[in-house]
Amino acid sequence: MIKIISNVLVKIVFCLITILCFVAFTPAIEHAAPAVDSPAVLADVLTPQEIAWLAQHQPIKVGVDGYFPPYSFIDEHGQVVGLAVDTLNLIGEKLNITFEIDDEYHWQNIVNNFENKQLDIVLTMVNTPSRAERFMFTTPIIYKSLVIITKKSKFSIFNRSDIGGKTVALVKGYHYADKIIAEFPTVTPFYVDNMREALEAVQAGQADAAISFLAAANYYQLKYSFADLKVAAFYEKNNANESIAIRDDLPILAVIMQKGLDSVTLAEKKAINDVWGANITLPKDYQELIELAVITSVLMLLLVIWIIQTRRNNRALLLANKQTEKANTELNLIKDNLEQLVSKRTLQLSHSENRYRGLVESLEDEYIFYQHDTNGFVYYVSPSVTHILGHTITGFGDYYSKFLTDNPRNAKIADYTKRILAGEHLPPFEIEMYDTKGNIHTFEVLERPMHDTEGNCIGCEGIAHDVTSRKQQQDELYQLSHYDELTGLVNRYFFKLLLDDEIESCQKNQQPLALLFLDLTRFKVINDTFGHSAGDYILKQAAQRIIKSLTAEYTVARFGGDKFCISLPNIDATKANIIAVDLIDNFKHHFEFLEQTIILGCRVGISVFPDDGADAEAMLSKADSALFEAKKTPFCVAFCNKEQAIFNKKRLVIEQGLRQALTVSTLQQPQLFMVYQPLISLPDCQLAGFEALVRWDHPDLGIISPAEFIPIAEDTGLIFELSRWVLANVCEQLVLWHHQGYDFKRVSVNLSALDLMNILLADELLALIDEHGARPSWFKFEITETALMAIPTQSIDILQKFRLANVHVAIDDFGTGYSSLAYLKSLPATTLKIDQSFIRNLIDSAEDQAVVKAVISMAHSLGKIVTAEGVELQAQLDFLVEHGCDIAQGYYFSRPLSANEICKHYFTNQT
Repeated sequence: MIKIISNVLVKIVFCLITILCFVAFTPAIEHAAPAVDSPAVLADVLTPQEIAWLAQHQPIKVGVDGYFPPYSFIDEHGQVVGLAVDTLNLIGEKLNITFEIDDEYHWQNIVNNFENKQLDIVLTMVNTPSRAERFMFTTPIIYKSLVIITKKSKFSIFNRSDIGGKTVALVKGYHYADKIIAEFPTVTPFYVDNMREALEAVQAGQADAAISFLAAANYYQLKYSFADLKVAAFYEKNNANESIAIRDDLPILAVIMQKGLDSVTLAEKKAINDVWGANITLPKDYQELIELAVITSVLMLLLVIWIIQTRRNNRALLLANKQTEKANTELNLIKDNLEQLVSKRTLQLSHSENRYRGLVESLEDEYIFYQHDTNGFVYYVSPSVTHILGHTITGFGDYYSKFLTDNPRNAKIADYTKRILAGEHLPPFEIEMYDTKGNIHTFEVLERPMHDTEGNCIGCEGIAHDVTSRKQQQDELYQLSHYDELTGLVNRYFFKLLLDDEIESCQKNQQPLALLFLDLTRFKVINDTFGHSAGDYILKQAAQRIIKSLTAEYTVARFGGDKFCISLPNIDATKANIIAVDLIDNFKHHFEFLEQTIILGCRVGISVFPDDGADAEAMLSKADSALFEAKKTPFCVAFCNKEQAIFNKKRLVIEQGLRQALTVSTLQQPQLFMVYQPLISLPDCQLAGFEALVRWDHPDLGIISPAEFIPIAEDTGLIFELSRWVLANVCEQLVLWHHQGYDFKRVSVNLSALDLMNILLADELLALIDEHGARPSWFKFEITETALMAIPTQSIDILQKFRLANVHVAIDDFGTGYSSLAYLKSLPATTLKIDQSFIRNLIDSAEDQAVVKAVISMAHSLGKIVTAEGVELQAQLDFLVEHGCDIAQGYYFSRPLSANEICKHYFTNQT
C-alpha cells in the first residue's frame, strides 16, 4: 500500500509541474515561430548561403512511408497523401522548395535507400539514440500515441500491463516492436507487414491485441469497417513522435528543414490536423481516478489514525501496536497463500493456453478457410495459407485459379461451384495447387453457400484440408502392397488379381493364355556362398533379364524367393514353349558380382488356359506342378501332367490338414496321437524305456505314414510346431504315468534336422518340459547322424546343454551319415542307434555283420550304449546278444502301442 501511495504521489507532483511549465512557456512557443506568409518574406529568414545551396540541389529527394495512414499513405488514386505529406507540401510552399517523393513506399526499403544516400530526407522517423548517431532530425512533425486494440467482446485487457502472456500483432521493422518485447518478455509476437494486417489479425482471432498508433487505428477502422474492434487502453501517450530525418552529410539541409517546420503556424497545424485528425472513442482512463481515490482514502485514514493516536495513552498505543503486528502477520500469511494460488492458476492457464495454441497451430498446418463471391473472387482467406502454401493473405487474393495445377480434377471446380451456388450439397472434392516453391499440394475441399439476411446467395465459404501427406502415404502403401520391394515387379497378391482379370478377358474373347512358372537353379548355393547381398543382386538382375527377354509387355511377378511368374495373354502352348526356351537360353549367360562370375540357370513350368484351369489359383497350381516336372528333365521346360497334378493336390491337402490337426485340442477327438515302442535291454530282455512316435489319422485319407507327412512338415516349416506338439503330449503322458507309480525308464523323442538350426533349441525344450511339470531325467532326444553332421559345432553345443540338464541323447540311424571320428569322440551322446538297414540283412550279409560289430566295439570303447533298430527275427537277436549289443527294439518284441496298451502289457506287474 505504501508503495502504491508513493507512486501515486510522484505522479501527481509530476503532473502539477508539467502543467505549470506548459502554462509558463506556451506564450513563448507561440511567439517563437512567427508566421512566414510568402517566399519573399521567407527569403529574409534564410541566409544567402542556404538560398544558394537550395538553388543547386533541388529537387530534394524524399522517402515517404506509403503504409502509415493517416500520416502518409497511398490513396486509391495511387497518390501519396496524409497529415505529414500536407505539412511537407506547406513547407515547400513557404520555402519555395521542390520536393520529389521517391516511388519506394515500403519502410524497410526506404531506410536502406536512406542509409545508402539515395534519399536526402525521410519525412517521418522516430528519433532514437541509435538513429541519432547516423542521421540528423528536426523537432517532431507529428505527435503519436500508441494504443492497444482488441475485440469489443474481449474484457481481459484494461491497461498496458494486461498484454503480458498474450499474443500481440506487431508491425515488422517499427521501433516500438522490439521495445514491447523487451518490456514484456511473455508476449507472443504475431508479426505483420503493416497496421492493416495487425488489425486483421485481431479481427480474425489470430492475435489477442494489436499495438497501433491512435490515428492509424481510427483510419483503418473507418475505412475497412472493423466494427468489432475497440481501443482498450493507451500503451503510451505521445511516445513515438515522428521527426524529419536528414542525411548526416547535409547539415545545411537540416537547418533549412527546421526553419521551414518552425514557419508553420499553430493555426496551419490545426487545419491539417482537422483534416486528418482522430475520430475514435477513447477508453476512459479510470486509473487516475482510482489513484486519486486511493490517495484520498489513505489521507483520511492517516488523519483518523493521527487523531486517535494523540488521544490514546501509552497502554492503548502498545495494544494497537500488538494488534497491528498480528494483523501484519495474518496479512503476510494471506499474501503468501494468495501468491501460491495465483502461481498455481497461472500455471494451469499457461498449460491450457499451450494446449489451445497447439491445437490451433496444428490446424494451421492442415486447413485453409476462405470465402469467395458468386464470381469466384476470393475476398477472405485465413492466414494458414502462409503456413501451408507460403502465399501471403494479400498475395493469395483475387482468383486462386492462378495457383492451380493442370490436373484434370481441377477442371471440374467451376462445375462444382456452380452446383453449390445453386443449393446442391456436394461431398468433398479434391484439387491440386502449387505452393511458392513449386511443390504440389492436394486439398480436400468442402464448400457451402453463404446467404445474406434476405436469404440471397452471395457466394461460398469453404474449408480446404491439405491431404498431401495422406495421399503420399496411400501411394506408398499401394506400392508396398502390390509390388515387390526388391525387384519392383508385381507381387504375388497383385499378380493373382491381374491374372484373374486377364483370364476373364481371354474367356470373353475366346483367346488362349499361357502361364510360365520360373525358378533359378543353384540360387541357394549362391546365396549361402556369397551371402544375401549377392542373392538380392542376382534376383534384381534376373528380373531385368526376364523383362528384356520378352518381346511384348507381359505381366511379370516375383512370386517369392527365386520364383517368378509370367502371364502371356493370347499365347498358346506352342508359342509359350518358344518363349520359355528363350528365357532358359538367356539365363545360360553368366552374372557378374564383385568381380565374381556366377553361373545360374532357370527352369520353367507351363500351364495353359483353358485346358489346365479356369482361374488364377488353378493355373498357378498346374504351373507349379509343371515346374516340379521341369526339374527332372534336361530341357528344363515342362507342361503340367495329370499324375503330377494329383500328387501336388494330395500334398496340398496333407499340408492344409496338418495345419488344422495341430490346432485341434485333445477334447475335440484329435487327429494326431502318440504311440510308444518298447526298448528292451539285452541280454535279460527287460524293459529299458520307450520311443515316442507320432501318428496321424486323417478324417478323409485315413492313416498317413510319418514318412509321408514329416517331409511335408519340414518343407513348410510346420515341423517346429509339430515337434513341440509331440513333446508337450509326451510330457502330459509321463506326468500321468508318474502319478500312477509306473516306472517307464526313459522315453525317446525324435528331433528334426531343422530343429538343430535353432540355437535356442535346448532352452526352449527344457522350458517346455518344466512348464508341463515333467522332469528332464525322463527323456532321451534322438537326432539323426545326417542332421548332426550338417552343422556339427552348433549341434554339439545344443546337445551339451541337454546332457548338463540330465537329458540323454541318442544318435539315430548311425552308420548312414559318415560321421567324423573326431566329432564322434567328443560327441555328448549317451547312445548310438544302429540303423535298421544294417539289421534287416544281418544274418545273410557279412558286410552288415562287420558294420554292426564295429559300431558296438567303437561305441563301447567310447563309453556309449548301443541300440539296434528293426529287430524282427530270433537269429538277429541272438547275433546282437552274442556281440554285446545293449538295447534292441523292433517288431520281434512289439509294434508301437497306444498309452493304454502300454499300461496293460508293461505296467500291470508294477501296480
